[in-house]
Amino acid sequence: MLFHRVFVSLAAAALLAVTVCAAAPAASDAPPTVLIAYQPGIGYATLIVMKQQGVLEKRFPGTKFDWRVLTNGDAIRDGIIAGQIQIGAGGNGPFLIGWDRGVGYKLIAPMNVMNLWMVARADEPNIKTLKDIPPGAKIGMPSPDSVQAVALRKAAQEMFGDAHKFDTNILPIQHPLGVQAMAAKQLELHMSAPPFQEQEVAAGGHVVFRSFLAFGRSTFNSVYTTESFAKEYPKVVSAIFTEMRAATDMLKNRPDQAAELLSKDTDGKTPASKFKGWITERDVSYDMTPHAFLRTAAFMKEIGMLKKVPATIREIELPMLKGAGD
Repeated sequence: MLFHRVFVSLAAAALLAVTVCAAAPAASDAPPTVLIAYQPGIGYATLIVMKQQGVLEKRFPGTKFDWRVLTNGDAIRDGIIAGQIQIGAGGNGPFLIGWDRGVGYKLIAPMNVMNLWMVARADEPNIKTLKDIPPGAKIGMPSPDSVQAVALRKAAQEMFGDAHKFDTNILPIQHPLGVQAMAAKQLELHMSAPPFQEQEVAAGGHVVFRSFLAFGRSTFNSVYTTESFAKEYPKVVSAIFTEMRAATDMLKNRPDQAAELLSKDTDGKTPASKFKGWITERDVSYDMTPHAFLRTAAFMKEIGMLKKVPATIREIELPMLKGAGD
């Protein structure tokens, strides 16, 4: 009888161990720490929703997910090269440059399509189009490699026959500081992203140029990693893709719920009503299909920003995207 009880107890313990192992990812499924780097603005709302819900932490309880806000895509690229960042997010310009330089970038998925505005200060009424920008005017944007800079160069090439016409006007500055610099009259123009561009227009500024004029309807921000990380930790990358789909669905179909989470991320300093207005604005949409990567890459190669271009969209994607996009 005693032997029978011991055997039953051991069998139950073994069954419990198997059940626990099946419920939680094995240690090898994810590294101890994953640093996810993104930038300011609602262009990163997909990730912010995921962060506030703690969905990755629930899937991988043994992994610390470090959510870090950095100033631009160049800083994220440097961190990935240094092995300090595993998941990055940003515009297609810095992504394509990293891919071209052998960083090993692969798209997990885009997050959105957004029309980026170049806004002139209210006291610069004579700057109505790119043709009106004075030679010494300062144009704030994240970096000379940013998606904003690439769009401006495309427009400059078409309008003036000189893609680099405004290169010396560009002043690298992160979006929130750019808004402050505009208010302090330290910049004549600022090309940022939602919601900063809307804030500047609400303060009296006016739109001089929109990025869709350069490449058409284009992906703004994407989430990406390196091919080596994706191969070593496919479950982490697959989970990010799955949770991005859920967050995208919320942003598109349940904006009130998404806005509450975005407000929570600011500790309530920005009300949910503001966020709802921004994420449902006409020039803002959430979309996980790549748009205009190949057109952008071809132009960047033409003006010397890239040495090569992807032969097809699959060359820069992970398999989850199944060759979707352009």
